[in-house]
Amino acid sequence: MAAFLFVSVGSAFAAPTKEECLDAHSRGQDQQEAGHLSLARDSFSVCSQPSCPALVQSDCAEFSEQLARLSPSVSFAARDQLANDLPDTQVYVDGALVAQSLGDGRSYDIDPGTHAVRFVHGERTVLLNVVITQGEHGRSLVANFVGPGQTAGAGVSVATVLDMQPRMLAKGSKRAVLPLIVAAGGGAALVTGAVLMGVGFGKVPNNCSLGSHECSAPPGAAAFNDAHSGVSLANAGLGTAIAGAVIGTVGLIWYFAESPTAVPRMDAGVHFDGTGFSF
Repeated sequence: MAAFLFVSVGSAFAAPTKEECLDAHSRGQDQQEAGHLSLARDSFSVCSQPSCPALVQSDCAEFSEQLARLSPSVSFAARDQLANDLPDTQVYVDGALVAQSLGDGRSYDIDPGTHAVRFVHGERTVLLNVVITQGEHGRSLVANFVGPGQTAGAGVSVATVLDMQPRMLAKGSKRAVLPLIVAAGGGAALVTGAVLMGVGFGKVPNNCSLGSHECSAPPGAAAFNDAHSGVSLANAGLGTAIAGAVIGTVGLIWYFAESPTAVPRMDAGVHFDGTGFSF
């Protein structure tokens, strides 16, 4: 029995032959070119054994070291709607079972490229489509199981659920618009009146005095008509400006004196399960 065990163990760990080393060396390079970095690492680990020819062993050891830096790795996690971990979850990558459970928290080597990752917890399933880049280490892929009977559809990069039910938010406040319109009209009248006053005073000739209401000109001169026209325009502008100031003040007092009306707001958003991410 001891001899049998010795022979069995020795055969199981037998060093690769020269032919096996050469085959692993060639096969590993083909696998690397095809993007199957995990398989290539396994092949190079065979031909880097001491029993292989020195040149082959050196090449394979160097290739294996390069792939250790280039080969991406991922970790898996599954959580419920309260962000609790669900270790009793199976993970399939491209249809092949990769993890029977997630309780050990380990990471897994994966080839670069696009992969379909399926998480199965009981009767619920979450599908993730991910793109893994070369040299990406320790990327975490998380499936969020949002509730009983709910399943995330294929083609999503993260497990999100569209919550289209409207949600009542805190009440907002709203003031009437009419007082602001009145105040704006008063302001416009004030500006118009000021412009008219400026134009009217500008039309009064220089040889006429606004204080004494006299003009240094012979009777019947045009300066008297120009002065009268300018003063009339300025007076009209003054009246318009005063009226605008009164109306604008009334509008502002009305706006701030009126109590705001409470208005409930409705919201429908996208929620990232269990984290409070929404809009």
